[in-house]
Parts: sequence; structure tokens; C-alpha cells
Amino acid sequence: MPDIDFYVTAALRNEVLDIPLGAPPEVWEEGLGGDFLDDVTKSHMRRDYGLVEVAFTRRDGRWESVSASLQIHRLAHGLAGVVPPPLARSYGEFAEHVHFDRFRAALQARGGVLEEVAGRSMGGFSHFREAAVRSSVYVEGDPPHGGLEPATVWSIVLCRLPHSG
Repeated sequence: MPDIDFYVTAALRNEVLDIPLGAPPEVWEEGLGGDFLDDVTKSHMRRDYGLVEVAFTRRDGRWESVSASLQIHRLAHGLAGVVPPPLARSYGEFAEHVHFDRFRAALQARGGVLEEVAGRSMGGFSHFREAAVRSSVYVEGDPPHGGLEPATVWSIVLCRLPHSG
């Protein structure tokens, strides 16, 4: 499967390699491997796998993931090891850039709907939100502010939906 399938699946399902938000750090390590950097405070942790960053909150003495971001802009630097090996095995080679029109077309082909969020986000990026699961897509503006080509995806942020009840 190509890398675009990874991005679209993540944006539509709010999960990475079938790892759902809410999963503890051990589950993320089983799925993405042991090559990561943790930044830990008393009740928050950020785990950096390169392309994927996961945020955790400690609740009732246990860590649970509350968001994950796909830091696609990091691929443009051509650094080795940015893509975790399990992702490379599942999706093959990852392109240095993801053009927004290509991403949007692939997402819409699978039933997704992107809505533009009014106003520019911080840094001059355009912000889009997937209508059903509320994942966010940040797109490089024109003129570019983040060092990528205009209209390329900077990042995709997956957030745990609140429980309805």
C-alpha cells in the first residue's frame, strides 16, 4: 500500500496501524517499535517516533494516549529513521511531500469529508478538519511559511473523541 493510504486511514479512523487513541505506551511500542524518544512531565508525556508523535496523559495512575500527530513535514529533510520500520513494512517508501489535492481526493474516495476551519492557523497554515472523526490537517500556505512547497500537507493531528453518554 502506498503512503497516502496510511495518511487517509489514520485521518478517517483516528488510529495508527490499528492502534487506537486511548491505548497505553506499551501498545504503541508493540506497534511502532522501540526506537522513540520520551519527553515526560508529571502527568503528560510526548513520545516521538519521528513521523509519528503520540501525546499521553496520566489518569488514575495509568498513561493513555490522547492524540497522535503525523509530522509529515519531517520527511522533506530526507533524514534516515524518520519512518518507523513497521510503517515502512506496511506502506513501503514514504514520499518527501504529500500534496493536499492528492490527499483530499484519496480521502474523499473513501467517504471522508474535509471542512476548512475559518481563518489561518498559527504560522500561516490552512487548517482542515475531517467532518466525522474530527482529525485535523494542516496545509502549507502560499507563500509558504514552514519551508515546504505551497499546498503540501504539514501534519495530520488525530484526537480522541469525547465519549458520548
